[in-house]
Amino acid sequence: MLIGEWKSGKSSLIRALSREDYASRKVLAVDFFRNFVNTPSEFLENRRFYPALITAAADCDVLAFVQDATRRSCQIPPAFASMFNRRVIGVITKIDLPEADVRRARRFLENAGVREMFCVSVTRGEGMEALRAAVEGA
Repeated sequence: MLIGEWKSGKSSLIRALSREDYASRKVLAVDFFRNFVNTPSEFLENRRFYPALITAAADCDVLAFVQDATRRSCQIPPAFASMFNRRVIGVITKIDLPEADVRRARRFLENAGVREMFCVSVTRGEGMEALRAAVEGA
């Protein structure tokens, strides 16, 4: 299950990891595609939707908090990972862009309680094999 802000790269990650055609679009409801669950950004950005995230995560093996490396802020609350009784990984996206700050993105995810992180560029393929192995090995 992927959790992240709007335009953080969740749909692109699903397309790259599944190696299938998954359309990038604004997800308005929990979206199931093969072994992936894509969550609306509003579920993270609005506290009243946290129970929906917890419920959607119940049947998932791995939760991925997706953080765009170009963002200067983070909507993932401190210690958010502790709400889930699942393996939580962090995925730092868009590391290939000039304005990317991977250290800042890593701090955001660490603050959210994530200990296992992957830095990826979907366009260049950087870090994707390690992420794929971690997700498939779950």
